[in-house]
This record gives sequence, structure tokens and C-alpha cells, in this order.
Amino acid sequence: MSGLLQSLTIVAPIVLVLILGFVAEKKKAFGDGPAPLTAINELVLTFALPAMLFFGTVTVSREAIINQLPQFVGLTATVLIMFFIAFSLAMFVFKRNAVESSIAGLGASFAAGPFYGPALLGGLYGDRADIAVSVFSLVVNIFLVPVAIVIIKMAMAKQAGNHSSVGKLVASSVFDSIFKTPFVLAPLIAFVLVFIDIKMPEFFLSSLELIGKATAGTAVFVAGMTIAVNQFKVNAEVITFAVMKNILLPVLFFVLMYVGFRDTTSTAFKENLLLCALPSAPLIVLLATRYKAYQEEASSLLAITTFGMMITLTIIMAIVV
Repeated sequence: MSGLLQSLTIVAPIVLVLILGFVAEKKKAFGDGPAPLTAINELVLTFALPAMLFFGTVTVSREAIINQLPQFVGLTATVLIMFFIAFSLAMFVFKRNAVESSIAGLGASFAAGPFYGPALLGGLYGDRADIAVSVFSLVVNIFLVPVAIVIIKMAMAKQAGNHSSVGKLVASSVFDSIFKTPFVLAPLIAFVLVFIDIKMPEFFLSSLELIGKATAGTAVFVAGMTIAVNQFKVNAEVITFAVMKNILLPVLFFVLMYVGFRDTTSTAFKENLLLCALPSAPLIVLLATRYKAYQEEASSLLAITTFGMMITLTIIMAIVV
């Protein structure tokens, strides 16, 4: 019962904010047309999210990363394997283009650990859980998201009629994905600062934390607005990626950690297993809105994995906690 209550304490605020966003869009609270949704979406992607990611990354110590190296490696392998499996399914089974397939891949592989992890783990493990959330954030923001953005940029360049050589296209896409995408560049810079042991002034970190706190709530609000604009979908495609996210991602992490490191009992393992069981990250809706692709599916996937979390997370908590 405690596991179910813990799940409900996370799900209830998400559902409420989804409903608020849905109602706001239906009532045209911010005006007609797509401009309000686009503006709020860009507020998160360009300002709030980069601040949150920079703060979450730069506050991790080198020692913490080194101590959790097995978890770091296991998580990286888990999310990248799941991303490419989902990407391939979206492209070859569900006949999606590369942009849509990248968002689908993130939907199946990017658990909302950076967004909802503190609320989940803080109540179970206290302040030490911040390290697990930070390491999880490092993995998805340093490895997973940049891979998806590079694929999206390459696909968009081809759609725009860029017929450069493959090498130039890849180089250009990588450059754009890093230096013209704040939510990719910010954690990368922070990651470098951590390893060369440069500390940021406290007032600077406090400023980033302040705006970064707006990320999760605003992103879920945007998801609610997106659901209001688009048709809610429950089809084989959405269900497939929801199952991959809520069930197969934690299972894959468990298998890789057992096979690679024989670790299925440490507190760090349990923390990361719970993070893998969280729903799809709101980032998928933000990207779908920015690139005008996969919007109905992304918002539906977010909603379904959020409700589904009450089952999967409760079961995992009953086993490991």
C-alpha cells in the first residue's frame, strides 16, 4: 500500500497540471492560434530547461560520478539500446520519418528521472538520493538527448534540400545540435566544469535553480495544452512505446547490471531502477511541439506512461524497497 501511495503522490500533481494545461488551451486563456503554445514551449526549451540541466549537472562531484561508475555505464547502455530499438520500430514498423522516430525513441528510453526523481527518491532515501538523480540526468543529457537531436537535425537538413556529403551533413548537424541547442550545450559545459573541478559562485547557481524549477511544471502544462490541441491517441504504436518505457526499460537495466556488474542489491542500483520506472519525460512533448512532429503521439505517450507508472512503480517498489 505504501508503494501505491508513493506513486499517487507523484502522479496526482502531474495529472492536475495536465488538466490545467488542457483547460487553459480549451478556454483559449492565452489567446487563439498556435503562438501561445509555441511561446511557452520555447520558454522551457531555451531558458528553464537549460538552467535546470546545468544546475543539476554542475552540482555533482567527480567523486560521486566515479563512485557510481557501474551505474553510469549501465544506465548509458540501457537508454541508448532502448532508444535505438524504439527508433527502429518507429521507422520500419510504424513507418515514421527520422524526426518522429527520434521523438518516439526518446519516449521509450528517456524516463523522467530529472523531473520527478527528487520527489520519488527523496521520500525513500533522503538527501543522498540527489546523487542518483544527478547521475541519471548526466546520462540522459550527455549521451541520449544529443544523439536524438543530431538525428533530428540531420533529417531536417535533408528535408530542407541540403545535399552535402554525409561527412559535412553529420558535422553540421552535430555543430547545430550542440552549439545552437541550449538544453544540449548547458549540461555539456557543466560536465566539463565538473571534471576540471571548477566551482560556480553560489549566487549564480541559485539563479539557475530558481528558473530551473519552472521546468517540470511548465513542461507538463504544455503537454496538457498539446493534448487539447491534438487528438488523444491510444493505438498499437503508443501502447508499444509505453510498454517499452514503463516495463522493458527497467527490465533491461536490471539485466545489464546483473550480467555486467552482478549488482542488483546495492542502494544505488535500486535508486536507478526506480528512476527507470518513471514515465516518459515531458521533453518529448516539448520537442514534438518545437518540430511540429509526433505531437499527438508524444502527448498521449506522456499521459499513458504517467498513469501506467502507478502499476509498474508500485510493483518495483514492493520488490526492491
